[in-house]
Amino acid sequence: MTPSQTIARIAEIASDFAENAGIGACETAGLFVSVLSAHPEFVESFLEGGVGYVLDNDRFRWEFGALSWQSTGAGIVTPAELRSHIGRKDQ
Repeated sequence: MTPSQTIARIAEIASDFAENAGIGACETAGLFVSVLSAHPEFVESFLEGGVGYVLDNDRFRWEFGALSWQSTGAGIVTPAELRSHIGRKDQ
């Protein structure tokens, strides 16, 4: 798969997931990239399995990613801050 095909596939999976969940695809794609960058071992299965792989993998949550995000009222939040807040050990 070429780099542009990989990006297109991530966007396709994010769009499908977001449409079914009633959420934004852009934010969903960001979550997927964040988690995949922290867990490169997921990339191949994610690209092949699509939405089904995400639904079957409990690691596709903000606290398991590598990127920060803008939260409502709390400013910029990092995955480590969220893990601390919810009582999870840092990775």
